[in-house]
Amino acid sequence: MNINKTARTKSAPAVFKAVALVSIISIITRIFSFVFKIYLSRAYGAEAVGLYQTGISVFFLFAALSASGLPLVVSRKVAEFCGDKTKEFSLVSSAMLLGLSVCVFLIAAFALFPALFNLLFTDKRVVPIFRIMLPALFSTTVYCIIRGWFWGKKNFLVFGFTELLEEIFRIIFSVLLAGGMIASISGATGIAAAFLISDAASAITLFALYFARGGKFVRPKDIKAAAKSALPVTAMRVFGNIIGSLSAIIIPARLVAAGMDTGEATAEFGRVSGMAIPLLLAPLAVIGSIAVVLIPELASDSAADNTAVLNEKINKALTASILISGIFLSVYLPFGREVGTLLYNDAGAGLYLRYAALLMLPIGVNQISATVLNSVGKEGGGFVNFVIGTAVMIVLIVILPQYIGIYAVAVGTGACYIVTSALNIRLLKKKTGMRPTFFKPLILVLAFSGPCSFIAVWLRNIAASRIPETAALFLCIAAAATLYLLFLWCFDLADISRFMIVKRKKPRVKPALKPNARSANTQPENAQFAKKQQINAKYANAQSILNLNR
Repeated sequence: MNINKTARTKSAPAVFKAVALVSIISIITRIFSFVFKIYLSRAYGAEAVGLYQTGISVFFLFAALSASGLPLVVSRKVAEFCGDKTKEFSLVSSAMLLGLSVCVFLIAAFALFPALFNLLFTDKRVVPIFRIMLPALFSTTVYCIIRGWFWGKKNFLVFGFTELLEEIFRIIFSVLLAGGMIASISGATGIAAAFLISDAASAITLFALYFARGGKFVRPKDIKAAAKSALPVTAMRVFGNIIGSLSAIIIPARLVAAGMDTGEATAEFGRVSGMAIPLLLAPLAVIGSIAVVLIPELASDSAADNTAVLNEKINKALTASILISGIFLSVYLPFGREVGTLLYNDAGAGLYLRYAALLMLPIGVNQISATVLNSVGKEGGGFVNFVIGTAVMIVLIVILPQYIGIYAVAVGTGACYIVTSALNIRLLKKKTGMRPTFFKPLILVLAFSGPCSFIAVWLRNIAASRIPETAALFLCIAAAATLYLLFLWCFDLADISRFMIVKRKKPRVKPALKPNARSANTQPENAQFAKKQQINAKYANAQSILNLNR
């Protein structure tokens, strides 16, 4: 019997359930957030929402400095400690000291140099809103670090539920405060105050849960090691935020230089960043959940030097990211334009969605590979790879707009994620000796995408002449997804049974005959028969274990 195989079989349902739990809570949270944004825009107008969004964007940039890398480090290290409470609590205390120290530094900088507000915001109306949000740096940092502890303990219910609870708090307090419950607070100011209060309420809730689960704060140790591990992740996220802001300046400018007027260039950038890209990132709702579950799982395997299991999980996660992206690919390739028109009443956004649909594959692979590097202590290498990929992207979005217009963004983004993913996989091979096995599913998904799109479009042309256009679209989207699932089944790429253990009935063993009192001569025969029955029982137990392994 292969003990490692048995362990992997037993752990699969737990991983599957954790991914499902995180995905469901994440989807519910996103729905709440989406409905909340619709409510804000209709209740308080685009101007108030615009002021709030400007303030919150800058707030999250500074929050990335104080709390971005620390939660990931806490989650990974807690998983590696394997229940050593002293090390766990010391790490949490060290992370708190580091994060809160950065908060004090940032808030002191704004207090001593008020001119910083004017440098950050061209619209001075945002300044008082941002001032209200700024103290939330403390609660955000506390919230993220304690949530990282639950993450490392693999308590995904608390990890996911607290994010949902924060969104619920934000909605409740926004309705109360922005609606004018307090006469002097309304509109964008009320939304900002609601953000501050809801963030504090979420941090207090997590504090209570932390102590309820036996958590405590002790003397910090190894502060330098925690800072060293957190720095690359923090740098990556801050760098990503800065590049995102620069892209919003560079891309429209290059489009104008290529011959577009300013309004047209701005509209093209809006179609890409505000309409098409959120749909292209839709697979990350599930892939991101896999990444969340992977970090403590892989950290535990890495700490135990269980390389074989570690590499198997990495390959399975990479394959899963490809297969999940594939189902969206099967819809966007044939019906991207129609989806853009249906959701945004904008065929241009839909065309971009269709032509850029292949981006989802490297985006998913990059998400998993970067997560794995963070799990095995290679955050620094992941940051270097990210910088190299981003440099390639910037060069392409500067050069290509004069030739292919806004589609330079798709080419540059695709090149960025392909280069970064390739470098991440190369680094993983050096670190763990992993032999990638996800290339076959990748090739099959790419090969099937063409025929699937052709069949889906053919079905839509037939259906559109018989039923209403929107109904035909939904029907054919379902047909395309079904075709894709059949493709997975035919090529045995997704075996749902691997995530479940089916309880099998043990073979029924007949009871041994009791000694016959009437004949002493039969006792040896009965004893021999009982011995055979014991052997049969042992064989049945071994057989049931083999059946489970299969």
